[in-house]
Amino acid sequence: MQKLTVSFRNLFMRMCFALILPVMIFTSCEEQVDDLWDTDDDGQKVSPLVGDWYADSISYYDDYYYEAWDDLMFLKNIHDYNLWLLSDGSFQMILDQKVLLKDDCEAYEGTWNNSSGCSGTGEVDYDPLEYCNWWFEFNQYNMETTECSQNIELEGKWVISDDESTVRLSMDSLCVNNYNDPSYITDSDICENNVGGYTEAGWKSTVVRDFVYNIDDVTGNLVLDGYWFGDSTLVKIYLSM
Repeated sequence: MQKLTVSFRNLFMRMCFALILPVMIFTSCEEQVDDLWDTDDDGQKVSPLVGDWYADSISYYDDYYYEAWDDLMFLKNIHDYNLWLLSDGSFQMILDQKVLLKDDCEAYEGTWNNSSGCSGTGEVDYDPLEYCNWWFEFNQYNMETTECSQNIELEGKWVISDDESTVRLSMDSLCVNNYNDPSYITDSDICENNVGGYTEAGWKSTVVRDFVYNIDDVTGNLVLDGYWFGDSTLVKIYLSM
């Protein structure tokens, strides 16, 4: 009886081994195949900055008059702002700037007329189109509302440095106007003919800006510290998803 038990036990163990061996081989092969497709290494990690960001506000440091932070969005007539940092290393930035010419004229104690434009300010004495195109350097004018505006789309490449918490935006060619803003003009000759000779204005083959970034652990919002298109304009850009 004991020999029969031992023989049966050996037979059972051989059967179990015969069943387990293919499973082990299959599992090992499956792991190797998974390893071939596994690209989750440090070089493939997606930065937490990648996404569709909106500017809650943009502040700049006024070191000339008040030595304090002020509202750049108000100063630059920025109504909408968007920045896409795409996972392929490219980015798109949109600026929507608009101002009511009638309100701007009367703010400087000028007299506004829908046909003749602004007069009597001592600074601006243009018809509506000149006021919009030459004073603000915008390219869209609404005669009914006196709204002057421009929509700018910028593209380029971005690079992040996790060690230094910086992000570099390298913008493709663009025209920088006399207010150190990106212009709607996309032709280099027209750009050079329109700017008034300011040192930082004119056609730029590229504009590179480095920002120090900080991500809020609670809200996930992003703050960029750097410079606007003017090299002396220190800014903080407060972004949210």
